[in-house]
Amino acid sequence: MDKINLQKIADELEFDLEDVEMLIEVFLESALESLLALDAAIKERNFVIIFESAHAIKGSSANLTLIEISDTAKTIETAARESKEIDYESLYNKLFTLINGIR
Repeated sequence: MDKINLQKIADELEFDLEDVEMLIEVFLESALESLLALDAAIKERNFVIIFESAHAIKGSSANLTLIEISDTAKTIETAARESKEIDYESLYNKLFTLINGIR
């Protein structure tokens, strides 16, 4: 993911740039907590926690128009809802990289 364009997000959401900066900081704090839970749940194959963690990331990133993050989280969420065995580790790594790329 390229560095996010905060002004573009502000324009799309019709928010002030300062508000978007604050929302991104809140998102990052929340997403990092969800990533920790997601990582542990993947190791334990706890599909309920995988689903919940991915769902939280999906929703908050979609609200900020962070589409690549939202889509990746949705892939994880959908598979976990069905207790489907997929390569969660690779998707987690992608999600981790995308979220940390925002900083």
